[in-house]
Amino acid sequence: MLKKSNLKLIISIFVACMVWTSQAQTQQGYVKTLGRPHQKGVALNGVSIRVRGGHNAVLSDAKGFFSMMMVGKKEGDAYALQQVQKQGYQLNDENMIGRRYAISSKVPLAIVMVSTKQLQADKQRIENNAYKTAEKNYQTQKALLEKRQQANQITIEIYRQEIQQLQNSFEKYQSLIDGLAEHYAHTDYDELEAKEREINLCIENGDLDKAEQLLQALDIEKRLAEIEQRIKAGQQLKEEALEDQRKIQKQQEKDAEYFYQLYTIALGRFDNEKARYYIETRAALDTTNAAWQFDAGHYLDRQNQHQKAIAYYDKALKIFRRQVQENPQAYEPDLASTLNNLAALYSNIQRFDESEAMYKEALEIRRRLAKSNPQAYEPDMADTQNNLANLYKATQRFSESEAMCKEALEIRRRLAKSNPQAYEPYVATTLNNLANLYKATQRFSESEIMHKEALEIHRRLAKSNPQAYEPDVAMTLNNLAALYDDIQRFDESEAMYKEALEIRRRLAKSNPQAYEPDMADTQNNLANLYKATQRFSESEAMYKEALEIYRRIAKSNPQAYEPDLASTFNNLAALYSNIQRFDESEVMYKEALEIRRRLAKSNPQAYEPDMAMTIYNCGLLNLKQKEYAEAIPMFEKALDIYRRLAEKNLAQQQWYVGSLYFLSTLYPTVGNNTSAYFINQEFLPYLLKRYEEDKDALRHVYARTLGGQSFYALFMNKFVDAEKYAREGLGVDSTQHFIYTNLAAALLFQGKYAEAEAIYQQYKDEMKNSFLDDIRRFAEAEIIPKRYEADVEKIKKMLNE
Repeated sequence: MLKKSNLKLIISIFVACMVWTSQAQTQQGYVKTLGRPHQKGVALNGVSIRVRGGHNAVLSDAKGFFSMMMVGKKEGDAYALQQVQKQGYQLNDENMIGRRYAISSKVPLAIVMVSTKQLQADKQRIENNAYKTAEKNYQTQKALLEKRQQANQITIEIYRQEIQQLQNSFEKYQSLIDGLAEHYAHTDYDELEAKEREINLCIENGDLDKAEQLLQALDIEKRLAEIEQRIKAGQQLKEEALEDQRKIQKQQEKDAEYFYQLYTIALGRFDNEKARYYIETRAALDTTNAAWQFDAGHYLDRQNQHQKAIAYYDKALKIFRRQVQENPQAYEPDLASTLNNLAALYSNIQRFDESEAMYKEALEIRRRLAKSNPQAYEPDMADTQNNLANLYKATQRFSESEAMCKEALEIRRRLAKSNPQAYEPYVATTLNNLANLYKATQRFSESEIMHKEALEIHRRLAKSNPQAYEPDVAMTLNNLAALYDDIQRFDESEAMYKEALEIRRRLAKSNPQAYEPDMADTQNNLANLYKATQRFSESEAMYKEALEIYRRIAKSNPQAYEPDLASTFNNLAALYSNIQRFDESEVMYKEALEIRRRLAKSNPQAYEPDMAMTIYNCGLLNLKQKEYAEAIPMFEKALDIYRRLAEKNLAQQQWYVGSLYFLSTLYPTVGNNTSAYFINQEFLPYLLKRYEEDKDALRHVYARTLGGQSFYALFMNKFVDAEKYAREGLGVDSTQHFIYTNLAAALLFQGKYAEAEAIYQQYKDEMKNSFLDDIRRFAEAEIIPKRYEADVEKIKKMLNE
């Protein structure tokens, strides 16, 4: 028999359950697979679906159906999904997670999933077709240009410009193929009308002409004009009815897809102006659609329209940040992608602080996502780590760069074990990056190991796909050759450069616009090697061949290739300087300097270091010809730049110190002791640091510089300082007896006659003429204090006895 209290409890629970049930609403739904061109989507069972705030997941049945009980909800209330999972499948639209839906007893929730294996196969197929179509269009347009040039319809100069522009478009299109393939591989053909299916299939198969004809048959131009008019008018449609809103959204998505299809066709034909118009107009259809803003930014970024790209990325970023606040699980991956891309853009334009902040935020998100779903997010995490490592290397933060590289490498090695075809190229890329980092920090044996492993991977990949991976083989050979050059293993270096050059020559024959720049780069490197090994005629020949290529391609694309042209001029000038062909050297340096001055005006952060280097080299050329007065302004100009650069970049400090050193030796040759004093004041702290690191090697140099500073101090009437510098110099190296002449004068001019006389007496036989010559110069410069003139006369008399 129940107690009354227990009976009351049971009744209250029962009543509560009745109330709870009466306030619950059921949402029906079904899950199917993605419909593809030759295979309709089918029901998918065993899919786990969880609503946000719900405690239990439901499973789809054999027909793909499921029911979700919405506690405390009524018809029309909003709900959101928290999880949709099935092994081997992924949501076709990842943004379904977190999106707000309205509960409806009439409209079931449709969920589309796609087999990960099928998605990858479709992407690869679409990528291959896109590349083949683009290659065909490239060759067709190239042949047409050649025909027009041969018929004298266009000049050779215009022909070269058009060819270069065509090549640039082809290269940039290749960088966008992955995104295009991703888009079309996710297209659900079950949702398309017959004509739409046909258009999409043509695009997937690379038949862009037929796709365009079909689009024109839909009177797409009229529709586009109407859409553009609505955008310009800023028409805002406000529908309250849920069904009307769905219709409007569906039409907007169709319009956006038409624009994307036209964008794809324009890209495949290298019509960048139309492609830009279509992708930007699509973005304008709905400025709250982050994905559309992101796509526009991504395209403009690849076209080097950085400021416009930043504007679109910023829009996407703001939208994703808002969405993340509502639903982090759904939108954090998109936020991380946008941050990563924007960081890369900022890095390219050398806004490193902003780039680092964005990479770090992207990495923090991707680390967190990878913990719960490593298979999905570890590749992205490694990508950001790799990018951040490159940023740290560029800003001389080598230990941080190494840590990032190693973490990315560990992930990519692991991924490559289960899927070598997909991830081995990324392993090789990271190995190359780490090898270059080790080379920069003089860890040469580790660098060699990394480069060799990368080379082994690229060679293996090139066997099955030479077209895709031979350029990487040549690049890695070039890097390894540069390492061997640095450590003076010249025979191995030459062999590597020659193999890289052979590959790049062959590639350049079939596609000169794509591979001639790489060929010229290897020629430059090989010429540097020949110069270092005194094979000057071979070096000159290589430089000249590279110079001819860079001159030609820089005419049609100065922004891309003028920096390389200037570097080749600079290298050839250095060669001529080494073999004492000074007039030719001067001509080459002047050409390099003229280009670098112009580049530095528009982008000082990127090109001032190069400009300063050429100015510095001009100073060295003057020194070799003993043109000391002409060398001074060169080193002064270089110093002005390096002084600024060295504050932010330690890599520039050696040139800054070098400029100080040369000026400290040059000013005395023209009798400018005052400038020599102040330059030495700046130079001595760096020389002291180097001396403390290697006293045996720098003992004489440091002592002589202190002795020289003592001499200049005398002419500045800084007699106390002169004594101090002289004693420091003798303390470093007492064999530098010339310093005693300065010490004796400094003591004499302070009234320390007895100490001064002792030095004059001790070194009278050895340095009588030097003593007397200095006294004469001090008298001519009128620096002898009046009150000690008698003491000076006594010393002169003593020396002449």
